[in-house]
Amino acid sequence: MKKYATFVSFALVLVLTASSCNKDLFDKNVVQEILDYSFHNDTLDAYHTWRLMSEHYIQVKNTVSNSDRVLLLTADPHESEQAELLAEQTINDGETITMDYSVHLAQQQLYAAVVTKDGAYHVSGFTKGDASVTVETDDSAEGRRVYAPSPQEVYYCFCNGFPQPSTSWDFNDLVLRLSRSIIDEYTLRLNVTLVAVGTNVQEAAALRLVGINYDEIESLTCINDKKFGVNNSSGRTIITDKDDLLCSRNGEAVINLFDDAHIAINSNSIDETAQVVRAYYNVGNSTNAAYMYANEVTVGYLVKFKKAGRAKYVTFDKLDPFMAYNYNSAIWEIHKYAYKLDEVLFEYYSGNPFNYNNGYTWALEIPYSWFRYPLQGISMGSYKNGVIFGAYRERGHSFGEWAAHSDKATDWYLYPMKGAVY
Repeated sequence: MKKYATFVSFALVLVLTASSCNKDLFDKNVVQEILDYSFHNDTLDAYHTWRLMSEHYIQVKNTVSNSDRVLLLTADPHESEQAELLAEQTINDGETITMDYSVHLAQQQLYAAVVTKDGAYHVSGFTKGDASVTVETDDSAEGRRVYAPSPQEVYYCFCNGFPQPSTSWDFNDLVLRLSRSIIDEYTLRLNVTLVAVGTNVQEAAALRLVGINYDEIESLTCINDKKFGVNNSSGRTIITDKDDLLCSRNGEAVINLFDDAHIAINSNSIDETAQVVRAYYNVGNSTNAAYMYANEVTVGYLVKFKKAGRAKYVTFDKLDPFMAYNYNSAIWEIHKYAYKLDEVLFEYYSGNPFNYNNGYTWALEIPYSWFRYPLQGISMGSYKNGVIFGAYRERGHSFGEWAAHSDKATDWYLYPMKGAVY
């Protein structure tokens, strides 16, 4: 298998090198054949979107007195410690408002909670996709225990092999976690957490606000002036611009996260010779020179828009966190599947992006705050000859089944295998 993996890598390098010299020599069929063989499924849904979340809006009718705000939640906070906060907005007595929210596909039951000025939660349930919900006074709400909801967070897990097949499809070469909240009609808060770095290759990262022009931003502020670590010894080499807010190739706003993930997660990773020690961070059960532990690093950004209402527009669907790395004498970007063919900061498709429209993804967007990504070298999942393997292999709830049929096992990320995930 290792011998074949080497062959696959070599063959694809030849194809892509040829294409960089003469785009007419690019053989999409050869690349597709290599990917089909190397991917951990023998069946792949030809129409897969690799989406695990959907976006909705709902009209909330409030009949509660002494109202302060309304929350949209994934669970009743009186009963569950794992309620995720999908949306929050101020609300007045007797007011009806419309709220937008994003939620994972496996979630059907949701809750609207009107919180009073004295902290009581009045909760009404609704089904995902409902047009409206009425929150009524709950006489038992006063004094009931409430578990504080957790901010909705979404994981972004990358394989850095693109456009080559991954050697493991473990989707932990770079792991980010994002949350968003609306401060006011002009201001959006984004929290970006660097969770893991499962590679010895330098990786940069940025976050595009899809559909938001660079000129629409009044200001971008790092909360408490905290930023990801930088390499002060040799400078920036992938995203060389130091500015926090960048302009994409087509004029969209891009937040410049970091130029080197290893330094971003461990600012002490530069040795006495000024070289970056590229260990694997937070992807192994033991720690040694190769596999190390580092605290997650979170940086908060306040994005202030020039026009009211734009903050609310930037849902998770409009957030495009992507990584960039050096490949074949160029800098390539890896995006979630919806934006896979976009060239945001760098140009590398030689004018033929659709040559790479092969149905495979090198990035996963996983909308679950308690998601556990695979350990190094363990695939997210596979499904070949009817046999299921990988970190998510619970039959009926496996990654491999979801990859084969996008309408099945959409809750696979809720079923990690013990000993296979971090």
